[in-house]
Amino acid sequence: MAEKEHEMDLAELKEAGIRTFSDSLLSSIGFINELQEQCYENLIFICLDLLVKGSAPREQVDDYLTHLRSAIRQQCEPFTHCLGLIRTPPIKEVGLYRIQCVLIFDGERGRNAIQRGHEVGCYWFDFITEEQGSYFIYTPYRRLGLGCGCDFVIMGAMRWKWHMLLLAMGSADHPLILIGVPRLEAKDPNRH
Repeated sequence: MAEKEHEMDLAELKEAGIRTFSDSLLSSIGFINELQEQCYENLIFICLDLLVKGSAPREQVDDYLTHLRSAIRQQCEPFTHCLGLIRTPPIKEVGLYRIQCVLIFDGERGRNAIQRGHEVGCYWFDFITEEQGSYFIYTPYRRLGLGCGCDFVIMGAMRWKWHMLLLAMGSADHPLILIGVPRLEAKDPNRH
């Protein structure tokens, strides 16, 4: 059933005019479909950019991202109930590095998405980059496009939202990087 749903999702995207899919995009779509199979019907997607001053060497930026990965996998606060992260590699811009991110949280256990997004940004600024970074959360601009903001997503009814979000992020130049959080057991559909 999941494979058929996955194929239908890709067919819908092709109908919308999107003809090619990178391996990283397909992996990201597969990861989210797998969460649905594990009975995570309600997810919170938090879309934000993590920024680092351009004077930092690339190796330092990579160290920050390793620290972020560890914090997510260890479920440190504010990453409690985080199910995964989908991000771009660091993108060099004038005066900074930009990492586009989508954090995925269990919607049934999570709290306010906007608050959580700011907590993640503050953690990035205070603990990971030690005030050498910053963040940009898309919440105020959410109505401007499908690929921005914090949102509560009901998986079956709102597939298009996360498809468009991932399509907006991924490209041949900036393949998506997926960081899943290992689960000891699948979620019991009868337990909340």
